[in-house]
Amino acid sequence: MVYKTMTAIEEQATEFISLTDIQAEMLNIMKDVIRFFDEQHINYVVTGGTALGAVRHQGFIPWDDDADIALARDDYEFFVKHYRPGSEAWELLSLEHTDNWYYSYARVANTHTMAVTEWAKVNNGIYIDIFPIDALPTSKFGQRVKYGQMKYLDLMRNSTRRLAIRREEPYWYLKWLFILLAKIHTTNQWARRQSSLAKHTNAKYHRRSTARSLYVVQGINGMREIFPTTTFDHTVFMPFEDTQVKVPADYEKYLTQLYGDWQVIPTGEERKSHAKFVHV
Repeated sequence: MVYKTMTAIEEQATEFISLTDIQAEMLNIMKDVIRFFDEQHINYVVTGGTALGAVRHQGFIPWDDDADIALARDDYEFFVKHYRPGSEAWELLSLEHTDNWYYSYARVANTHTMAVTEWAKVNNGIYIDIFPIDALPTSKFGQRVKYGQMKYLDLMRNSTRRLAIRREEPYWYLKWLFILLAKIHTTNQWARRQSSLAKHTNAKYHRRSTARSLYVVQGINGMREIFPTTTFDHTVFMPFEDTQVKVPADYEKYLTQLYGDWQVIPTGEERKSHAKFVHV
């Protein structure tokens, strides 16, 4: 895993990759991953902002620079084991394949590009994320306990990657404390703990018909990302750029739970991309 400072990358870069080209490459990667799913008869669903883009824009959200796909835990494990990217520029990044990988989910990325992020570190380029769908307890209390455990591990994982704390930040001294506590493990070790907890919980609850699912531990929407398992079992095709993708069949309910009034298009500062990308 290669990290460089934002300054170093900007000094090397002749120009940043345009958002149009970023989305075109993401679409190519998505098509390749979905091709594998179709060949293996694996059900999948695009989630989060990618689902919102499919429904509202029939493609990417105009300012979005990432994409999310989710599938059942067993199918996810099969994918990680057997998928081979269709381009030599692409790489499957996961705990199973990548030394020092720092997420509990997988990513397919163009490793000939790099992403300059607000962390002032660099991820492995233009990418799409692949999430396992994991079951949670049926009770609200049980869900909150498991979700809290996962978010604690995620906080520790993120704290190991934090480069600086500014004193004007709220509760900056508490953030320093978390950074110190997080150093007892590496980022990779925290991610593995997250993955282990998710697998253990899924193994315990996934056969129960009333189980609910948590598909993304690192999600920004909190408990709103917990849905009935049927949300992801039943899908419909939706136009997406020059192809089609699967979204939850009850996509209106899904998007409303995540985003509220999802049909209102944000303006100004609300339109944020995740990173800037450069060729390497």
